[in-house]
Amino acid sequence: MSEPPFQIVLVEDAEADVFLVREALQQGGLDFTLRVLDDGEKAVDFIEEVDEDESEPCPDLVLLDLNLPKKSGTQVLERMRKSRRCGRIPVIVLTSSDSPKDKEQTARLGANQYIRKPSRLAEFMKLGEIVRDLLVSREPGLAS
Repeated sequence: MSEPPFQIVLVEDAEADVFLVREALQQGGLDFTLRVLDDGEKAVDFIEEVDEDESEPCPDLVLLDLNLPKKSGTQVLERMRKSRRCGRIPVIVLTSSDSPKDKEQTARLGANQYIRKPSRLAEFMKLGEIVRDLLVSREPGLAS
């Protein structure tokens, strides 16, 4: 029996970055489904739906941009960490911001990693390995 695919949520409003993330995850060799939410408000609504509906599964991982329409990535992260059901899932902040203040704030709010969006394609593709390593290290029984 094969494992179900990883459920990954990407909160990102730039279509080009959504494409690159999907490519990087595929190159990382992950079996995954990707749910894309293109603004912070949709991400907060999604978290609230999951908290209210027990049949709605929590994602295995969230990739979160900080510069989003409607609600910022830090607002999304803050809400996520208060989630009754999904408060502990890994969050990788994936942003163009190199601000020490942003890094400090997201670390304080419980982001697992902070990655500045690389400008070179080869660097961007390494994201797939980072995500795979984080997910596989959390999965009990996958080390066989």
